[in-house]
Amino acid sequence: MRNLLLTATALTALASTSMAVDAKLYGVVNKAYMLYGDGQTTESTIVDNNLESTRFGFAAEQALDNGLTASALFEVEQQSNPSNGLTQNGFGTFNSTANTPGSTSPGLAERMARVGLAGNYGAVFLGQQDLATDDVAYHDLAPATSVMTADIAAFGGGLNYRRDTNGVYSNLQAGGTTLTPGTMALAMDGELDASDAIRYNTPIIMGFRGAASVAQGGTSDLAVHYEGTLAGMEFQAAGGYKWINNNTTTAADETAGQLFSSATIRHNSGLAATVAYEKQTIDHKSAGVEDPTALYLKAGYAWDAFGVAVDYGTYKNGIITATDNSMKAWGLGGEYDMGSGVTVGALYRTYNAHVAGITDDKSINVGVLNMRVKF
Repeated sequence: MRNLLLTATALTALASTSMAVDAKLYGVVNKAYMLYGDGQTTESTIVDNNLESTRFGFAAEQALDNGLTASALFEVEQQSNPSNGLTQNGFGTFNSTANTPGSTSPGLAERMARVGLAGNYGAVFLGQQDLATDDVAYHDLAPATSVMTADIAAFGGGLNYRRDTNGVYSNLQAGGTTLTPGTMALAMDGELDASDAIRYNTPIIMGFRGAASVAQGGTSDLAVHYEGTLAGMEFQAAGGYKWINNNTTTAADETAGQLFSSATIRHNSGLAATVAYEKQTIDHKSAGVEDPTALYLKAGYAWDAFGVAVDYGTYKNGIITATDNSMKAWGLGGEYDMGSGVTVGALYRTYNAHVAGITDDKSINVGVLNMRVKF
């Protein structure tokens, strides 16, 4: 790490001297101990917190003679065991056979790589980047965001729901699909919504700012954000829509679009609350198929460097099928900001799935101890 920082410092000094470039190296290492129970076994593992994955990046800006500012961003991540991707091996004997697979050791993967130009009329970015609606559903001023946000399936999202039919275990399914918290939460599982795209960000006007993007392949996004303060309260809200370009326009039960929204408020007493809503639009519906919806609620209290929060989410028809399916989840989280970019947090969450006609389904319970170090 010391060599990396020295190298970055040297490069920054050289760039600043010869080209007047403002450059910096940044990153985060974010690891957690996760304990989970699926109704059959209880296992523990070390995971990468997918709410903010382990990553590092290089950002640079340069003022141009014409009044514009050029920028570049390059970011990579390394995850040996993503907290939203871990799944069970199979069906071992209760508390006897470990069902958690071993960690993998992947190399670095591109997360962001884009260039941009900014001026008085906004900014345009080109390359691999987050799309305009990526953060619309995740405005959150309530505490414990290192372990608890509207990305409710960030921990344990890849775990299979189980059935216990008179002592015989199997995976819970709907429409032939094995259900997980991640599949039922309408992709609220910590994944970055990124692609090779062109994006425009408006300037901030009276607290409002907008964004629009078009990704390679034709999917387009539009979003509006607002931030403001009044009478000791801080407020944020956002809304956006994604138009999905499907190559096959006549297939049954296609996801044609997604509506995202969120609002959050924090009082200077430390009390805060958050709400988020998502709805997917399905084209060419089969009989009995309904549009998937998600509603997320959170409340918390922060004092000094501490914060605690509770949340609740309800998700309907996350699996697109004529068979009704739903999930309810709630959690309790807390965190302590140790300063200098170091945060520790804890989370308990339970996921409960329901499929019409099935009564032997089991809940998934997750416990997390997390430490995040930013630099």
